[in-house]
Amino acid sequence: MLPFITDYDPIGTSSRSVDPLGALQTYGSLAEMLLPGITTITTRSRYLSMLCAAIANADCNITCLPGPSGLAQRRQAVEPYERLWALACVAARKSGTKFAADGLRGVSYAEKMYDFYADSRGPISPDFKLLKHQSRTGAIGTYWTALIGGKLACADTGALTQAGTELAKQFPKPELTGRDFKRLADPVSSRRISMTFDGLISWSRDCHLVAMNKMERALLGDALTADDSRNCVEQALQALSTNSGLPDRWNLGSIVQLRRELRKIEKANSLGLPTVVTAIIVTEQFHEAVLCAFHLLQWWGTQNSSKRIDALFSEQFTKQAIERCRETASALGKFSETSEASFLLDTINGFAGFAKAVEYAREGMSVVEEILRRHHQVQSGKFDGGVAKSDWITMENGRVLRPSPIFQRMEPPFAADGKELTHPYRLEPFIHMLRENKKLSQENKRPRR
Repeated sequence: MLPFITDYDPIGTSSRSVDPLGALQTYGSLAEMLLPGITTITTRSRYLSMLCAAIANADCNITCLPGPSGLAQRRQAVEPYERLWALACVAARKSGTKFAADGLRGVSYAEKMYDFYADSRGPISPDFKLLKHQSRTGAIGTYWTALIGGKLACADTGALTQAGTELAKQFPKPELTGRDFKRLADPVSSRRISMTFDGLISWSRDCHLVAMNKMERALLGDALTADDSRNCVEQALQALSTNSGLPDRWNLGSIVQLRRELRKIEKANSLGLPTVVTAIIVTEQFHEAVLCAFHLLQWWGTQNSSKRIDALFSEQFTKQAIERCRETASALGKFSETSEASFLLDTINGFAGFAKAVEYAREGMSVVEEILRRHHQVQSGKFDGGVAKSDWITMENGRVLRPSPIFQRMEPPFAADGKELTHPYRLEPFIHMLRENKKLSQENKRPRR
């Protein structure tokens, strides 16, 4: 099972935001250019089949309005279908099918309800809570952009395309009466659905997350690569897998290899994908450097709040960290000034402006001041209970004040070496879904030594 990493700040609504220097917006935009519609939590491709089946059921049983109203109807019709399907995935896992529910949104809620129905053997209904905010964090919120990006549904109405209709036909229907199929398309009347426990078990054998047939896998594979950018990345991954093997963990070195393969693809060059990857590289290296300096200040304030910060600047590690900030800031600034890819400039200019300020900071203290200024701007733009978030660290009279316990750092950070990624770039879930549908080899081919 893939780790549940999100493409957004997972605690962005709390005072412990994981984005102290405001890099997430730039990261998200660059990741969307590389793999549009894919996120770090879209890990199971059969969600697309289920969504198509739910929409097809809605169009067969209710009259959907045109335009945005029809879009809202179809999105709402998915929710009861998803809850019933979640129970079936859990049922398949309980019967011993590996990975049948891995990556299932709201699996703990579904397991609790399944256990209840398994004990009572009473009629089963999708009238239960699957997630705290199902419309935002369930199938609709998580996989909708992948559905649209896969050209399976119309973005304006949610109606299925021909490809979406074909995929819906491959997904097994639950064992319900005609009346209950109509109820399943209506969030209000769906609570009156009555499915037998044996019917749930029977449906679960074919509808769980890894039960795709050959035709369905082919259609899902086509949907995953329907977008031109995703298709180019898939081709580059194929070449990388064959030539040197795909990494178990992506870092900046493997991103450079991906850029090399993208440069060999004419369509990728016309889309500017190699330039997008270059933007990722220079942005990541700068963010890693300033984040290292920021964490260094956290550690100093935690362990040495009684000492003036001048003592920190006398340390060789600090001098190297400051110089690394300037070097990577210069590289990002140069890229933003010389790149002819105008479509990238709005994406990186905000962070490039921060880099420019760091590059021209003459002294270590000036670099620190720019980093703290950026942090304060980021925090003041976030709110917790209607109040602007407080800064993690502050300076007063030449000293870094001791941070509150949640922001303290007991150990100094590792040096920024330009090798690691500070954000995931959606490659792991994309590869996982390609492999689910036989579009990419399950095993990495390593070169012979």
